[in-house]
Amino acid sequence: MSKKLRELESKLTVQQRKAAFLLVENDLRDTGDKISQEDIAAEVGVHYKTLWEWRKKNRNFIEYKNEIADDFLAEYRSGVYGQMMKLINSSQPSVKAISLYLQRYGLLTQKQQIETVDPNGARTNEDLEDELKDLDKLLDE
Repeated sequence: MSKKLRELESKLTVQQRKAAFLLVENDLRDTGDKISQEDIAAEVGVHYKTLWEWRKKNRNFIEYKNEIADDFLAEYRSGVYGQMMKLINSSQPSVKAISLYLQRYGLLTQKQQIETVDPNGARTNEDLEDELKDLDKLLDE
């Protein structure tokens, strides 16, 4: 268990921790197998509105639930990599899968180069000083 997860856990009640696990498990279920929020609230021993408050307004609960979800998904990483390798090694390799593989290992990066062009052309410090003097003259008039 990560330090962050332990820290968040210490800020929650036993009911909140149980609710977070049940909500994550429910989110990962197939659509037909999901249980209602009311049923989760009842299993935890709180009113549905209390569960709603935790889910929507309790920052520690939300972060804890997200950390648990990340841990749940980490279990599937090797399977995801396996599927990606199938797409790369197929008779018609997936360019997207190859791109993801290269990005994962830092071999392909997105670079953007932005150039700004001065509409007045390149100006030197002297040019800028002259313009400032002209502006000062206009202000003095």
